[in-house]
Amino acid sequence: MSKKIAVCSSDSSPSSPVEGRFGRCKCFMIWDPETRQYETLSNTGPEAEHGAGTGAVQALIRNNVGMVISQRVGPKAYAALEVAGIRVFAVVDGKTVEGARQSYEAGELQELLAPSN
Repeated sequence: MSKKIAVCSSDSSPSSPVEGRFGRCKCFMIWDPETRQYETLSNTGPEAEHGAGTGAVQALIRNNVGMVISQRVGPKAYAALEVAGIRVFAVVDGKTVEGARQSYEAGELQELLAPSN
């Protein structure tokens, strides 16, 4: 089974803008390469006082996510993603969820090898 791609999103549509902060995004749009469809995973991070990023990582693990596309990932969340074996790719501001996924598939996104926030 292929691993899914989670894109940090400001809303629950592939045409939504990519959200800037991993742990505080409204939701994740999760692309399943087998079904070629998105599903929406709400993120509890915006309401969390602490641990927003690490809590989001646990939800992604439960949903068989193998990589994340985000603009910024903090040190604690990055460490949790690294331990989980979830790769992180950076996207530039202004992309939609669908645009970010297409950029990844075209090999245009850089992998983050350290926290970016």
